[in-house]
Amino acid sequence: MNVFLKRQVSRHLLACLAGALFAVGSAGAAELQVFTVRSFADIRQASADRPLVVAFWSTTCAPCAEEMSVLARLHRTYPAVRVVLVAADGPELRPKVERFLERYALDSLETWQFGDDAEERLRYAVDHAWRGELPRAYFFSATGETSVKSGVPEESWLTDWFKQANAVAAPPAP
Repeated sequence: MNVFLKRQVSRHLLACLAGALFAVGSAGAAELQVFTVRSFADIRQASADRPLVVAFWSTTCAPCAEEMSVLARLHRTYPAVRVVLVAADGPELRPKVERFLERYALDSLETWQFGDDAEERLRYAVDHAWRGELPRAYFFSATGETSVKSGVPEESWLTDWFKQANAVAAPPAP
């Protein structure tokens, strides 16, 4: 096995071990799943016929809290839309990420956190054009249409998107 491959395997194993240890040590906190290079594709595949929002944020990003609060409120109003929050903070910041989620009452949403320090590799696995700007959100309709927003989108745009996505995904009322 070459040195590069050994290093990659070692990093992956360490990330998995760290995620498992964090999960054991944080009972009662929001369940943060470990985000790896496969996670974005897995999240999308699990919502192939359902509207999905994947929002990337950081504890050091002031506008992120504003966007996530709006996303959480819209998710409560339009529950057919799956909302996934991904902290672009390394595993060593897990306690800070958990406090952030609790402070903004976001721990009811599905939450993930970058699993290792190779941020560039994780961002590239999500989107080859993403250079790290936050907040960044990906909106996938149930019909496969995609919108990408860097920065905080206008609340009216978000509300319209959620309303339309929910109408397509929600079963008709009896």
